[in-house]
This record gives sequence, structure tokens and C-alpha cells, in this order.
Amino acid sequence: WGHVVGNLMAVDYNSQSALPVKNVNASKFREFFFGHRKPAKTFGEPPMVRWVHMAGLDLTLLLALTVKYSLHPLGVEDVIEQCPTKIDRYGNHYFAGIEQLCLASQTDGSQPVGVHGRHVAIFCSGPPLFDTILTISEPDHDEKEDWPGGATRDATGFGDAWVDRLRERLEASHSRLRERRADFLMYQILDLTTDEIVRVTRAYTTRLNFLDSQPQLSAAGSSPDWVAEVQLAQMQLAVVGRRVRGLQRLIRRVIEDSDLNASLSGYVGDVRDHIDEAYEDVVYLSEKCRSLLEGSERAIERHQAFCRQRADERLNMMVFVLTGATAIFAPVQFFAGVYGMNFVYADGKPSIPELTWPHGYLYFWVVIIAYLLVSSSCAVLLHKRFRRKRKEDFQNAPPVVSGLGALRTSQQPQFQRETSLPPIGSDSRSPMCRELAQPWTATGSQGGASASTAPPTGASLASIGGTPAGNGFLRVPLLSGASSTAVGTSSALGSSASATASASSRDGGRR
Repeated sequence: WGHVVGNLMAVDYNSQSALPVKNVNASKFREFFFGHRKPAKTFGEPPMVRWVHMAGLDLTLLLALTVKYSLHPLGVEDVIEQCPTKIDRYGNHYFAGIEQLCLASQTDGSQPVGVHGRHVAIFCSGPPLFDTILTISEPDHDEKEDWPGGATRDATGFGDAWVDRLRERLEASHSRLRERRADFLMYQILDLTTDEIVRVTRAYTTRLNFLDSQPQLSAAGSSPDWVAEVQLAQMQLAVVGRRVRGLQRLIRRVIEDSDLNASLSGYVGDVRDHIDEAYEDVVYLSEKCRSLLEGSERAIERHQAFCRQRADERLNMMVFVLTGATAIFAPVQFFAGVYGMNFVYADGKPSIPELTWPHGYLYFWVVIIAYLLVSSSCAVLLHKRFRRKRKEDFQNAPPVVSGLGALRTSQQPQFQRETSLPPIGSDSRSPMCRELAQPWTATGSQGGASASTAPPTGASLASIGGTPAGNGFLRVPLLSGASSTAVGTSSALGSSASATASASSRDGGRR
């Protein structure tokens, strides 16, 4: 045994007591593998249950355990190959392989979620004794390839915290774990694995909520780190969902086994509920990642459209200034060109009479300066008017870009809009409004008697698509693009329904 570097941990316990934990190293291998556990101290005391744990895979120790406890070759092969999550029954013992995910980061959402993968193999003796359980824990070999974004292999045993928890429960003075047999210890391992999966999903929930509150855009444009982390979280959640589905299959197999379900039915049902909760969280978080990415794409598109609009506005302003300057100086250039011509008569006298004026040059500049003042003032007033009009249009338009934050807008559906009818009693009402403003009575033709009806309730308003808005208003949804809108109700308007529909069709074009 000198070349064996692995260690074993062995614990013998029953409902009366738990013996001290034995760390089996190379010097104690002969005694452990060729010896036997201590018998019960008194008559009627339950037999001891032995739990043997091996941290890390040592093939020599695994083969020695295979010989000592007659482990099935298929189970041993699954341990070496690190099988997916499953449970099988080989003769008189059970084998379970579990792909664990252990949270390795803070849970406050301040940093990306870190996860370590572990593979746990369990050999549990079957009925009726259930007196021996072997566990083998090792880092997940496929973690770097299977986990999106890569992962640092957990070679320090960080993910084996469940071993310490089980030891504390066994050593407690009144331990429920010691009152049961080895199958209950296997259930405890499944329960701790499920709790760790739930912690992982809750960490993703906190982190995605934190990312949702962070700006998606900056002054330089989109934030690539934000988008990359959400995409990475979406791919990682797919792996988490695959691990959770494996646990669901394992729990179904446990429920289907009559020997295990006989003593663990209520406990297994609790674990199943936690696994289903974790799976629902994974599905919800995946949808949230997709929603965040789609919202980010829309925000980027709106931001780019806003930037293009600003660039177009600057270009239009430059063109406006250049056009205005050209328009202002065109007459000046025309005057300068006309009076700059050197046409003269035969005697050398200029053919342009203004050139012979004593103060013609001064008159020219007076006219030019006066023209420039007037034209510049007109251009400035026109520019201010355009800017004021553009500002009013921007204020009345629905918000497109609300800062550099999440950039969310609540847009009304384009196929439906609401309009408010004028208050009852106003003179500027359409025929349909006047019809609706009449007292809520309906005149029947039964013997000339008039029948009075009560005002329409919320249900009757809903039947015509209207909603009460208070203070004499009736809000009626209008479908855009429709040529007419028929508003009527048989219980409230009676025979005036056709008149209301015709009035609505006449007013549809004016709206």
C-alpha cells in the first residue's frame, strides 16, 4: 500500500451512538480492508451502519473497495467514466451517480455567478439491511468543456461541503439521521444536492435582477460586457436545466422502486418539490435572459435611430445655414457683378450712370449693409421659428430615448387608440356624441308607453367597447384604419342604435 496516495473516511453509527470518524490512510489500509466493523454492544441494539467516503478517485482504492463490498462492475465503470445523473439497482445494492453544481461566488449579485461541478457516486446496500453506503466525490472532468465560458476546476474540494454537513448531523446528540439506515443517508445526499442547485438558481436570479437595473447603453454606445454576460448566463442556465432534469429522472426512479419508496416516500416527495421549483426557476430565468437581450437590441436600435436623427438634424442645420448664407449673399454678388463691369462709351465715359455719382460708392455700401441687416434678421427669426416648432414636436411625441439607462418605452398598440368625447352639455358635439349624451332611456313601441332603463353598467359599457372616465366623459376605443365605428347597445340605446351607427360613420372621416 505504499504507493497509494488516497485516503478514506469511515464512520460507524446507529441510533444509539456514532463512533469517532476514522481517517484511513496507507498505514491502516490492511486493518480496514481485512477487518470488520464492531458489533452492537448490547442485545437488541440496532446493527452499525458504515459510511465510507473517498475524496478524489484513486483506482487502487476503488478496486479494493470493489473486492471488499462486491461492487458491480457496471457501477465501477460508471464511477471511472463519470456517468450522467442516474440510479440503478444491481442485485442487492444500489448505484447512483449525481452531477452536482456548487455555488462558488457571492449571493448578493455584485459579481457574476461562479459554479463548480462535482461528480458524486453512491453505492448503497439494499434491503433488508441497508447497512453500508460508499460515496466517491471528485471534480467533474467535463466541466471545462460542458460549462459555457470555461470554468476553473475545483481541485481543492470546495464542493464537498456536504460531507462536513453530514458529519455534523451524525455527531449531533439527538440525530434523526442516526435513527435511519443507509438509504436515509443517500436521501440526505440527494437533499443537499438539491439545496445547492436551488442556491445556484437563486444566485442567478439575484444577478439578473442586478443586471436588469444596470444601464445597457453608455455615452460611447452599447455595453458589450453587459450583453456578453447576459448571453453567457443564458447558456449556463441551459446547462443547469440539463442537470436539474437529470435529478428529476433520478427521483422518478426512486419513487418507482418499492423498497426505497416504502421508507422514503414523504422525504422523496419533498426533494421532488424542490427539484421542480429549481427547474421552474431555470425556465423563468432563461426567458428573462431572452427578454433582456431582446430589450437590449431594441434599446440599441432606438439609440442608433436617435443618433442618426441627431446627425440628420445637424446635417440639415448645416445645409440650412449654407443655404441661408447663399441666399443672403446672392443679391450682393449680383450687385457687385453688375457694377463691376467696365463697359464705357467711345469717349471713355462709363456706361453705368451710378458709377459717375459723386457718392456712388458710399450709396452702394449703405444699400448693401441695410440689405444684409434686414435679410439676416429675417433668417434669424425664421431659424428660431423652426427650432420652436421642432421642440414642440419633440415634446408632444412619445419618448423614444429616455437617457442612457434601460431605455424602456411603453408604447400603445398601433391598431387601437382611445379618444375622449366632449363633456355632456357642450355645443361642439357630433351627432353621435349628442345621441350618447341623452338621458339613458329607451322608448318602446308597446302601446305607446315609454320604458325607462337604468344607466349602463360596466358590463354594458364593455359590450360596446367603452369605459367610464368620470365627469361626463365616455372613452370609446377606435380602431385605426377603420372607415367607421359602430357604437351601440341594445339594453341602453334601444332603437337609437342604428342612428348612432350612421352618425358614427359620418363622423369617422372627420376624426
